[in-house]
Amino acid sequence: MAVGPRVAQPSNQPSVTDNGYIYQNGEAKLAPPIIMCTRSYPECSADGEVDMDSSAENANDSDSLNPTRHDGRLSGSASASVISGEEQFEDYGEGEDVDFTPSSPSPEEDSRTNGFSDLGSSLPSSAGQTPQKMRQLYNSELLDIYCSQCCKKVNLLNDLEARLRNLKANSQLFQANHSVFGSSQGSSTEDLFTDSIDSCDLDITEKVSYLEKKVTELEGDSLANNDLKSKLKHENTHLVHRVHELEEQVKDAETRADQTLEDEMKRHREAYTKMERDRNTEIDLLCTRVQLLEEENGQMKLNVCRLKSQTEKLDQEKQKMTDKLEDTSLRLKDEMDLYRKIMDKLWQNRHEFQKEKEAMQELIDDLRRELDYLQCFKLEMEHPGKGKSLSELNARTRELEMEHEVKRLKQENHKLRDQNDDLNAQILTLSLYEAKNLFSCQTKAQCLAAEIDNASRDELVDALKEQEEINLRLRQYMDKIILAILDHNPSILEIKN
Repeated sequence: MAVGPRVAQPSNQPSVTDNGYIYQNGEAKLAPPIIMCTRSYPECSADGEVDMDSSAENANDSDSLNPTRHDGRLSGSASASVISGEEQFEDYGEGEDVDFTPSSPSPEEDSRTNGFSDLGSSLPSSAGQTPQKMRQLYNSELLDIYCSQCCKKVNLLNDLEARLRNLKANSQLFQANHSVFGSSQGSSTEDLFTDSIDSCDLDITEKVSYLEKKVTELEGDSLANNDLKSKLKHENTHLVHRVHELEEQVKDAETRADQTLEDEMKRHREAYTKMERDRNTEIDLLCTRVQLLEEENGQMKLNVCRLKSQTEKLDQEKQKMTDKLEDTSLRLKDEMDLYRKIMDKLWQNRHEFQKEKEAMQELIDDLRRELDYLQCFKLEMEHPGKGKSLSELNARTRELEMEHEVKRLKQENHKLRDQNDDLNAQILTLSLYEAKNLFSCQTKAQCLAAEIDNASRDELVDALKEQEEINLRLRQYMDKIILAILDHNPSILEIKN
């Protein structure tokens, strides 16, 4: 609950300040408080709608009689806020802060309560009976065992009881202030205070009903805790029986484990005997395998001797091929030198011919332009005004430009052909360099026969594979040379008698 001051009114109505006094015609009077709830009741969202609607209708009726009160209630409702966890209250009546704690009220509040106790009869009877019900509930046996949530709810009820006492004292204080200063006001001020007290009573009644619902909920929680306790006892008994059953099962499992261990030992002894027999059989098989391998080794020695003779024959054939390749390479080198000289001479001749051709073409173009000019001049002289038009001259000029472009493209084509010939010559040179590298690899193969006696079988196989790869590369190289010769100068391959 919160107590808020009234807002300032127009000049023809009483003005209210922040400390709660009304100034009208130069006289200061205490304004009645406006009590508003700053928290919604989630437990009473459905049931409390009728009470809240009825209180709202009463408030609207009183507001229609007193517009000043209506404006103050609007300004007070604007200051209401929702605070999670617990309810908090503010008092703007006389500018004094009241600390609503579960402890005993302050001395000033006690004096106010004692001084104006005769006005306490205006509160509803349920407000006075609620603390007695709560104390009976605290002393009952239902709250002997409760959870931490129940403790929080009980503490909340203690706080609410203290706040109710403070609200009683505040309402009595406001009634006393009204009795002191009420003589200077008219009947309108008395109606205003009466409406304020009625609204306070309605709010307190709603609060008390909310507390009664809370007490009912706590009783239900206590019953639920008792049910939970009996359920836990039943589960404990069930678990004890379960433990005994598990112990019996453990004993049975130990007996079965001993029997299984004996069976496993017997099975392992039988398996060990079987493994011994298998090992002896495997040893016999390995001995037989060793004898077979010795026989294979003798055969391999014979094969090595045969391979040595074959290797010698291959070396002789390779030497013959090498000599033949050297002769062919020398002839190819001579032919390449001759071909290079011929290509150089041909390139020079082409270059000179191209220069002469360009000079002749320029001369022809000059003569053609001069001839065109003379023809145009002749036509103009013979037929004045009927010569060629400007468009025809432009077309002729474009035709000449296109002819020049064609000539330029032909020249570029000849240059590209010359570059292609140069690249072919470079390819042949690289082929010769590769042949020299292959010949250098032959020195390693020449000592192969000398290493056969000291080499193992794997080394011999690797050497033979390497030799076969070298021979394959030589064949590929010779094929390339023959194809190049056939493309450029087939007469080299002719057999001369």
